[in-house]
Amino acid sequence: MKNPWKKFACALALALAFVMPQMAAPAEAADQPQRPILSVDGRGEATAEPDMATVAVGITTHADDAAKAQNDNAWVAGEIQKAISSLGIAEKDIQTRNFTFRPTYREDKGHTNEIDGYTVDNTVIVTVRDVKLTGKVIDAALSHGANEISSLDFSASDTRGIRKEALKNAIADARDKADILAKGLGKRIVGIQNVSENTGYIETRHFAGNMMMAMAKDAATPVAPGSLSLSASVHIDFILSD
Repeated sequence: MKNPWKKFACALALALAFVMPQMAAPAEAADQPQRPILSVDGRGEATAEPDMATVAVGITTHADDAAKAQNDNAWVAGEIQKAISSLGIAEKDIQTRNFTFRPTYREDKGHTNEIDGYTVDNTVIVTVRDVKLTGKVIDAALSHGANEISSLDFSASDTRGIRKEALKNAIADARDKADILAKGLGKRIVGIQNVSENTGYIETRHFAGNMMMAMAKDAATPVAPGSLSLSASVHIDFILSD
């Protein structure tokens, strides 16, 4: 009969022969020096042509009677909406916002608590999806009873494309800097250890105050939307050759 202890010893020797190299490999890797890291920040920008505008139209009416002040405001708002709709602006893109109704009081001495009328303020927000119509929308609103164009904002509907371009430019900037630094150090870039990014938001071009008042006096003049910009930054840790 064969010795069972001899068979066990042979099996144990084979197992150790397989395990020991596996255990030694991490230890050997730990002994190897880490490759140098080059940390670089990159920045990129991208621009886009605005394809949308948002116009805030103000309607203010005043009357001695509360109902008349309200009815007058509603009538003017309706006329403005019809005029703007005739330009091809969809009904969903014309919305009422910031509606207020308040009494007004006499200012002469001894009568300061007496109501002398009622004022209704109504702001209509118009989204213009064809920027070439912006001037015509302003003109239509003013010619049909609007008292004020309180703000005008230009924006872009496709933000994904401009964000992608800004990031690509930021990455290219970081790589260009890294190549210059690595070459100056006598090294080569052999890999990337870590990447992080920070992308901003496309800010609308905003017009308000005196600029809007000047624009409203000659709304038939084409309104120049200009361009919008977005910036992005990246941080990349490049692995250098030994």
